Amino acid sequence: MAKKLRGVSVERQQKWYKNHVESFIRESYEPYFLVQDIPSSGIKVKTRYFSDSNRIVHLLSMNEMFAYQMISWNPDIVECYEQFAIPIEESVAIAIELGVKHPLHSDTQVPAIQTIDFVCIHKDGEMSAIAVKEHSALDNFRTQEKLAIQEAYCQLNDIKFTILDSSTLKSQQCENLERLSRHATLDKEQELFFDDWLSNFVGILSDDRHERVANVLKKSADMMGFEYARAANLFYHAIWTTRLSFEWTKPLVLEAAASDLKLFPAHD
Repeated sequence: MAKKLRGVSVERQQKWYKNHVESFIRESYEPYFLVQDIPSSGIKVKTRYFSDSNRIVHLLSMNEMFAYQMISWNPDIVECYEQFAIPIEESVAIAIELGVKHPLHSDTQVPAIQTIDFVCIHKDGEMSAIAVKEHSALDNFRTQEKLAIQEAYCQLNDIKFTILDSSTLKSQQCENLERLSRHATLDKEQELFFDDWLSNFVGILSDDRHERVANVLKKSADMMGFEYARAANLFYHAIWTTRLSFEWTKPLVLEAAASDLKLFPAHD
């Protein structure tokens, strides 16, 4: 059931926060805000978590979706928590210390729990936080105050804080990642012949680097005895997992020549 964001009381908000915190203990993470909680005409996305297909990730804008693809693709990140809530007593204390106005629920004037778009854990145990904003919003005074609260919270908790804005996220690389993300994992059958397919693909590619990628895929599929669509899926997976490299500033178009995409095996 969606949260009712009108008439929010301290008690109701604390109940939401308690459920959010307890989801860490249950090892079944639930973000503070779900897609259905936010009444908005903008694009909101639910997608599967990069390391657990049973977990649903709630993204509240296209910018967040692009940021999440970058996080998913980063092999250094082992955990990611979207819509991560800051304890209200900490954010209020930070606002007082900074001399900024803490956001309130407009109708009840109850201090509103602040969330960080993404908090990530890295392989070395370090933590990082990412705030995602439309570029034009960064000049807004209230946005700056909210970001200041988030950044101060992160500094107090040894979390590296980064702002990603739309000018960075709306890039060709992010568009390519969005396309590739659905091929991030293979089923068990495909895993069995992925390495053999990749070896064949690279061999065909080395014969003529000016060949269209689509033609190389067709030849590799024929060599393996399966359909073109399966070869394309393996190809996208190989790029997602960095077994193949290419020029990320270019659209990943299969009708392009391999040489134009600067397509190579990862170790070449």
